[in-house]
Amino acid sequence: MINDEKEVSALRKQIIGLTACLAGLCFSGCRDVVLSTSLNDHILFSGTKTRLSLEECSLVFLDFQTRYNLYYENLGETDFWKEKAGEIDFSDYLRDGRIKEELCTLVLLNDMASGLGVTLTDEERSACQAAAADYYGSLSDEEKSYIQSDESKAASLYEKYRIAQKTIDELCSGINTEVSDNDKRVMILQLIAAPSYEEIEQAKERISSGEDFESVAKEVSRFSQIEYQVSRGTLNPILEETAIYMSDGEVSDIIQTEQNYYLIRCVDDFDEVLSSENESQVFGKLRYATWSQSFTSYAKEHTVGISEEIWENLHFYQTTAFTSDDLYKTYDRYFCTNSN
Repeated sequence: MINDEKEVSALRKQIIGLTACLAGLCFSGCRDVVLSTSLNDHILFSGTKTRLSLEECSLVFLDFQTRYNLYYENLGETDFWKEKAGEIDFSDYLRDGRIKEELCTLVLLNDMASGLGVTLTDEERSACQAAAADYYGSLSDEEKSYIQSDESKAASLYEKYRIAQKTIDELCSGINTEVSDNDKRVMILQLIAAPSYEEIEQAKERISSGEDFESVAKEVSRFSQIEYQVSRGTLNPILEETAIYMSDGEVSDIIQTEQNYYLIRCVDDFDEVLSSENESQVFGKLRYATWSQSFTSYAKEHTVGISEEIWENLHFYQTTAFTSDDLYKTYDRYFCTNSN
């Protein structure tokens, strides 16, 4: 797909990370956090009150490895751990990016919890222990040897994730849960893109003469994809400005962007099923915008300690043999029922 098709639709990237319940935790990271480096041999991350042990972190490493193995194997790629991400190994890129961000965020959210009065109930602690037993029981002997951890560390990690989620819930407690039809709306549009005004004008004349829009599009458009599911913010703003006011069956006038000339046909101005599905995503973005603002302010003023020497010696075990349960999906089975 050619690069300038990005102006048609901001295609969502599949992110291998936390599932719906905990998805927000991996997006903020610790870019604004001051990292200190003097910790003992078993504490890898340290906040004001929260500690993450080497054993807890190894569980996260294992989970990332297992899920990336599955993802790339489904794409028919088996040597991805040896690939480069820029000038560094992919494994180091993942360790020093996604994983470090997630663990820093986890520490800081747990530190925030005490100031917000967030704690766990006895029932929640019991659920964390049950989830840990479930997850740890799914590990093979090879996986247990790799993580050098035990069920109690898995329970401790789950408790921290539970507190983190409750902290996010508390930060979001005042937001309006209603999502307007306009915000959640998903439209079905057909587009024709041409590099010159003359070409798009000829296409419009053919359509005005009675030719089928889709047939003309397949013959004329620069892009092979003709039909798109679009929601607010996923189109080039110039195209969206016209599309949001269109009704079923309507064809737009010629629209000029920086790179192309367009015609839009509205197939469905409000797809009921897709709009309903989009509602939870819109609300999730609202939740993230709400809690991340408080989180970012907190992160700028607090230090997270990291044992750099231990961290630099943590590496993925380059094997595709790991097949344990997903750490976060196991969490979901015990805690994630109606969360966004």
